Amino acid sequence: MSFFAKLNELHKKTDIKTDFLPEAIKQQYRKIEQLPLFIQQYLISRVSLGYSKQTIQRYIYDYHYFFHYVKRVSEDPSFQPAAVTLEDFLQIEKAAIEHYITSLSLEVENEPRTINRKISALQSLFDYLVKKGETTTNPVLGVERPKVGKRDPVFLTINEAQLLLKAVKDTSSLSFRQKKYAEKLLARDYAVIYLLISSGLRISELANVKMKDFDKGENILKVQGKGNKERSIPLSYETIDVLTYYLDSLPIKSRPKQSEDHLFIGYDFQSQEYTKQVTVSALQKMIQRQLHRAKQYAPSLQHKPITAHKLRHSFATALVSKGVDVLTVQSLLGHESVATTQVYAHVQDDARKEAITRLSIS
Repeated sequence: MSFFAKLNELHKKTDIKTDFLPEAIKQQYRKIEQLPLFIQQYLISRVSLGYSKQTIQRYIYDYHYFFHYVKRVSEDPSFQPAAVTLEDFLQIEKAAIEHYITSLSLEVENEPRTINRKISALQSLFDYLVKKGETTTNPVLGVERPKVGKRDPVFLTINEAQLLLKAVKDTSSLSFRQKKYAEKLLARDYAVIYLLISSGLRISELANVKMKDFDKGENILKVQGKGNKERSIPLSYETIDVLTYYLDSLPIKSRPKQSEDHLFIGYDFQSQEYTKQVTVSALQKMIQRQLHRAKQYAPSLQHKPITAHKLRHSFATALVSKGVDVLTVQSLLGHESVATTQVYAHVQDDARKEAITRLSIS
C-alpha cells in the first residue's frame, strides 16, 4: 500500500473511532457529546474550517431542538440523541422536514428567521453527508421555507446613544449595594457600549479582543470576524481615550498587560475578584441593564427593542446618514456580501424623501 493510500485509510479509521471527540472540544462546546457521532464529526469539520465558536454552539442547540421534536412526536421516552445511528437518520424524508417546519411555526410560534436558521442547520449537515458519500440526496433542499419580510434595522439615534452613555455614568438611582458593584466596572461598561456604537463590532468580536489587537500607535483595533477573517477598525482619538481610561481605572494587579490578555475583563461577585475575561452572555446582560436604566433619560427607548447587536446597527446607520458609501460600511462591519449591508440604505431613502418634501418651486 502506498503512503497516500495509507493516509486515505487513516482518515476512514478516524471517522469510526468511538472516542472521536477530543476532551478540549467537550470542554469548549456545551452538550456536543450528547449528539450522535456523525454529527460530532460534522461539527469538528466546521471547527477545522474556522467557523466561530458561537456558530458551532448554535448548531449544537439547533440539532438538540430537532431531536427534542423527534422524541416528542415519536412518543418514545427512552429516545436519546446520542444513540441515533447514521442509517436511521438518513431515513428522514422531505415530508418529515415539512412537518417539523409546521411545528416550529404553528406550535412553537418561532419567527421565520429562527425557523430558517434551524432548517439551514439540517441542510448543511446533509450537504456534508452527501459530500462524504454517505447519501445521495438532501431532503431539505426541496422544502419550501417561510418567507422573511424585509425590515428596517432598529437603531439608536445619535441623541439616544448619548443619553445611553450618560445613563451608564449616572449611578444616582442605584441602591448602595448596586452602586458598590456597578462602580467596579463602570469604566468598562462605558467603554464596551461606546466601542460597540463607535466601531460596529459584533458583541462576540468585542469579547475576544486581546491587548495585542489594540494598537494605540496606529489607532486601530484588529478583529477576528466570522470565518476567522481579520479586519482592522480605525479608532477615533476619543475612542482611544475611553479605552485608555477604562484600563487605567482597573487595579494594577487585575489590569490586562500581556499581549494575549483579553482587553475586556469581568468580575466575579461571589469571590469579589476581577476575572481575566468576560463572557458574551455577561456583556449582553449588562447592556440590557444599562438600556433599561437609560429609558428614564430617553422615553423613545421605551418601545425600541434594542440589543447589543442593535448598537452595531446604530453605528452603520450613523455612517450611512453621514454619506459614507455602502462598500466602506461593508468593510467596517465585516459583511461577506454588500447585499447584507444594503439594508442600511433606508437612511438614504429617508434623506431623499425629506429633500423632495423641502423642495419648493413656487
